[in-house]
Amino acid sequence: MDSWQKWRIMCRTMMSVEDVEDVYIIGFLIAGFLLFGVCGYLAYHEIGKTLAAVLAIARLPGLCEGICRAINTQTEMLMEQNCKLDVILQDRRLAVVPGLTGEMG
Repeated sequence: MDSWQKWRIMCRTMMSVEDVEDVYIIGFLIAGFLLFGVCGYLAYHEIGKTLAAVLAIARLPGLCEGICRAINTQTEMLMEQNCKLDVILQDRRLAVVPGLTGEMG
């Protein structure tokens, strides 16, 4: 083997080592960009959940007002039904009492 052939082998070896280093550097850069993107997405997702929670707290008074209005409406309906039942029961009591007194007399 002459000296030029040894030199070519050494140059190829050194070039391949440098190429491997370049491949590693490019690989680490790509991995860094991917990790940066994933972290950015996760941060965006967490910020979105936090904003949703804050908006839910901001809507809470309106929800409480709606629930109270619904409860008041149901209470009014129950009171009306109760009054109607009281009238029906009062009519039945009045109808039963004269019947009992008529049978006794």
